[in-house]
Amino acid sequence: MNLAKTIRSKQNGADAERNAKMEAEIGQILATEEKLIPSSGFMAAVMERVRQEAALPPPIPFPWTWAVLGILLVGGVFGWGAFEIFRLGGFAVSLPTLSSLAIYLPRIPAAFVAPVESAGWVVLALSVSLLCWLFSRRLAGSGGLL
Repeated sequence: MNLAKTIRSKQNGADAERNAKMEAEIGQILATEEKLIPSSGFMAAVMERVRQEAALPPPIPFPWTWAVLGILLVGGVFGWGAFEIFRLGGFAVSLPTLSSLAIYLPRIPAAFVAPVESAGWVVLALSVSLLCWLFSRRLAGSGGLL
């Protein structure tokens, strides 16, 4: 055990001596080197670039309100589609444990469903048309196209 400690202390002493020698060599090299001085136009070029960057307008902010509305709209469309698939019986559940979890909707007479469903499609088509028209007006801006 004492032998291991003496070997480690000799290695640590040798490492410290080697590190001190390397630091002295690096110090001599750095002391003999010339100082780096930038070229005459460097400072002016850097300051000109800084002024150009400062004069730029701020970046356009991300339209979070429109993004959230779009995400909600897409989620609603997919949710509605999933509801319609399950309502029309696209996925039949035959397991008894899953059938107990099913939501039983009241039966609506077919004579009432057809006109209401048609009216829903008309309202959807008119809404999409209105949104497209409003979006094109916004894109055109004050260009006088619309």
